[in-house]
Amino acid sequence: MKISPSLKTIIPVAIVLALAVQKGNGFLLVLLLPFLLIYLIFNAVRMLRRPAERKDRGIRMAIWSVALVLASTVQVYWSVGSRSDADLAAQKVLAYKERTGSYPASLRDAGLDDSELQKKWRLRYSVNEREPRLTYPASVMPLTMNEYDFKARAWRENAY
Repeated sequence: MKISPSLKTIIPVAIVLALAVQKGNGFLLVLLLPFLLIYLIFNAVRMLRRPAERKDRGIRMAIWSVALVLASTVQVYWSVGSRSDADLAAQKVLAYKERTGSYPASLRDAGLDDSELQKKWRLRYSVNEREPRLTYPASVMPLTMNEYDFKARAWRENAY
């Protein structure tokens, strides 16, 4: 029984997608991009030289291209969505501080559902010795945090 070339492509694509669409795994796309470009160039040359292989190679190139676009779109969603909600949380905390003169003990006090933000984006807020700390993990790199600096009113990336 002969396995179709498309099926041979779908299995590694499914594995790559399963890994690349996870939060914090956007770096896999950066690592795979040079290999995918080489693969696409190689297949384009083979398609020009061997017209009989055009259909199979074209399908495989399309599958990989769609997978890359899909994984990139998901990573952009994670990045933009987490920063948007983190910006909202920072604004709410600053508004609470202006209104009351002190930082809220939790995001719930500032008017946000802290458990939902924790669950969805792993956004964390705490106050230690009157110093607030608002952090969330970067969606593209594992073990990398973004932290809001309330004094400078700006995000610090790669903060630990």
